[in-house]
Amino acid sequence: MMDNLFSKDFEVYKDIKEQKFLVKIKVFVPDKPGSLATLADLFGQNQVNIVYFYYNRSEHPNRVIIEGKFQDLSGWEKVRQSLSEKGWFEETYQENFDITEPEGVFKLAVFVEHKPGTLAKIGKLLQEYQANVVFMSFDEYLSENKAVIAFYLPEKQKANELLYSLNQAGYHYSLEYSGKEEETTRLLGLNLLERFYFNLKKLLPEDEVAEIKKLVETSKYLSENLVNFNKEAGKNLEAGEVFSNILNFAIYSRTKVGPNFFFKKLPSIPFGEVILHTFKPPTGGNLYLFQLNGEYYLIDTCYGVYYQDIKTMLQSQGINPEKIKKIYLSHADADHVGLTGYFEEEFQTEVWCHKDAINVMKNENRVYGVATPLSELNHYFTILVNYFTKTKFPRFPKVFNSKKTDETLYGFPVIDCFEIGNLRFKVLESLGGHIPGQVFFLCEEFGLLFTADYLLYVPSLTEEEKKVLNIPKFLMTSTNANSALFRKEMELLHRLSKDLDKKLKTQGRGLMIFPGHGDYYPARLLLKS
Repeated sequence: MMDNLFSKDFEVYKDIKEQKFLVKIKVFVPDKPGSLATLADLFGQNQVNIVYFYYNRSEHPNRVIIEGKFQDLSGWEKVRQSLSEKGWFEETYQENFDITEPEGVFKLAVFVEHKPGTLAKIGKLLQEYQANVVFMSFDEYLSENKAVIAFYLPEKQKANELLYSLNQAGYHYSLEYSGKEEETTRLLGLNLLERFYFNLKKLLPEDEVAEIKKLVETSKYLSENLVNFNKEAGKNLEAGEVFSNILNFAIYSRTKVGPNFFFKKLPSIPFGEVILHTFKPPTGGNLYLFQLNGEYYLIDTCYGVYYQDIKTMLQSQGINPEKIKKIYLSHADADHVGLTGYFEEEFQTEVWCHKDAINVMKNENRVYGVATPLSELNHYFTILVNYFTKTKFPRFPKVFNSKKTDETLYGFPVIDCFEIGNLRFKVLESLGGHIPGQVFFLCEEFGLLFTADYLLYVPSLTEEEKKVLNIPKFLMTSTNANSALFRKEMELLHRLSKDLDKKLKTQGRGLMIFPGHGDYYPARLLLKS
């Protein structure tokens, strides 16, 4: 029979039959060598026998869950007072960037005596060799004589000496795992920041990885946002994995600059006095460039990291970047807005966008103003993608909706219009499914619909684009502010496309769809799928 005696930062029970007390406690210790040894030693010195001990740095870098049995309340009181003085009852989350070599991670099953101080002695031995414990688990109900421990010690010689010393001290063990590069997903104790780092190593050359690691370690702003991103990702594991993959891809863009930059130019299309040129950079969104009497107008741009390369690309096609007069922005994700601030700054190019896109840019949160539990994850993700891809927002954007209208098309409000020569575009306001401040551009007369991250034609993507973008999963479901609303918008755009294409066919034309990724295509391909 157990009686609950009291609780505050812990729970203490009395077992009437055994005449012992049981304490259940959660504490937060520094993520550094020796912390767990100090904690276990504190229990052992005061004759509190640990019957359950759980620490997993992958889940939380500071949290330890312990249960202990004791007979003397005064012993427990000393433990409690010491923990309080150290501040270990106060919840903290402080993630370090320590594990950079998977070969330095070892997982052991250690056979121990079940008595006070045993885990503390093992902990001191680990501390002596400066091994950083990243996982420790002991449960007397599962096994009274087995503890599972994983630690990080990159110096191979010291690791071998530690393993020898464990045996010499009578702590016999079986080596269950020693890290290998191709098995990093199995590594115990890696925090999300380190998993992010190992993913980068698969994408980037060593010098780029080293540069980013240096940035993380020296930039308080950047490292804090990476830690906060990882913390939020840990709360939302599936969404966190998606965002981590996209973040990795954004950083991958850094390897495609300079001599590694390439582009695909799709066939140019004449519309009377206007010629439309389409450019696909190696990553990021498409650039749609309208040529009119020696001047140019852009719909969307791509990542800011490509600015110099994009200028060189345009010049190679006989296009003077200085002659780009206006940029019409579909939405404020980095792969569409990234270059706008550079053009504005160097050439005084006008940038037009939705008023809510300005809030997204100012607050660096791609779901700013949306009631979603993923708001903070999106916030840190936006900051990091913008940083790594060198996004530069326009300082003086001009806002759509200068002309009020009551017109709607298939549920989308028509908030403005603009002309490029003989092309007259309506600006359709989205319902907010993908990102606040999203707009679509429609020229009904010539049958041109610019959809950004909607209505992508996946078969047009290259194998590399499919691999790194994973368009159907990432851009069409997982990064939406409201997935249900996004699906509704897709249906509305599908109906709009079908009806407009049918109408244009009577005139011997058809609707063309210009998405933000992949090739442009006739709407009939979409309608057949």
